[in-house]
Amino acid sequence: MTKKERLVAEALLRDPESVVSRSITEYSQHIGSSTASVSRFCKKIGISGFSELKLTMAKDLANERYSDNNGSSGRVNFDNLGPVSEIIEGVVKNSLSCITKLGSSMDSVKIEEAASLIASSDNVLLCGVGASGLVAKDLHHKLTRVGILSHCDDDLDLAKVQLTSFGEKDLVIAFSYSGMKKRILTIVKQAHQKGVKVISVTRSGSNTVALLSDINLSVVPSEALVREGATISRLQMLIVVDALFQVLISKRSGVFDTLMNTWDSVAEEETGGRDD
Repeated sequence: MTKKERLVAEALLRDPESVVSRSITEYSQHIGSSTASVSRFCKKIGISGFSELKLTMAKDLANERYSDNNGSSGRVNFDNLGPVSEIIEGVVKNSLSCITKLGSSMDSVKIEEAASLIASSDNVLLCGVGASGLVAKDLHHKLTRVGILSHCDDDLDLAKVQLTSFGEKDLVIAFSYSGMKKRILTIVKQAHQKGVKVISVTRSGSNTVALLSDINLSVVPSEALVREGATISRLQMLIVVDALFQVLISKRSGVFDTLMNTWDSVAEEETGGRDD
């Protein structure tokens, strides 16, 4: 390698996570190099360009973390899944292990700050894609039950339209395990530019969504970013949402009556309401 290419290689080995959350221009500036040198480095090691470098590094880093957490490779061997009983045992074991680690790593100060921010906001916009979108909807339902005006739509273009009318008293809550989903990042950047506060729920470690957020509630790395489908990452995010909601309830006056009223409104047709 040339001296400039070697500079890129050494920076990559020294801090591999930093490449994943940056554009080629941002990464070049971060390591004190040029975009041309980074591009030449990619060609030298036999990959097409910076995009492939990011994807490869994201996959390898996530698989490495998953192996560290679970004592196995980060991907499933579909040719040899084993008996159903072993599959169930493995899922439960991995889930319990990650939940235990999540409980030890959750930041109570950040959870409390996030709950206070939600309670003081006029409007809350929730967004996520795929499994993260399901978690966003779960929090949307919970906030609605305690009388907090929230918006959550599968159409993220509509979310961007809604965000145009948001101001400093409003809030965006973004869910993205990788912290790199482009459509979520677009919304977070738009909120950042408008001065709208952002709470994010992502994996721990360096990622763009977390870096642009006012408060990041992180989950432990539990599966590869390039994977068959979200599993334990979704479960961890739901636990973060449950913890956040419980803290919110504890701080919001009159919330019990609101919860009972919303319960009555939907239970009346099925059960005749609750007995007084």
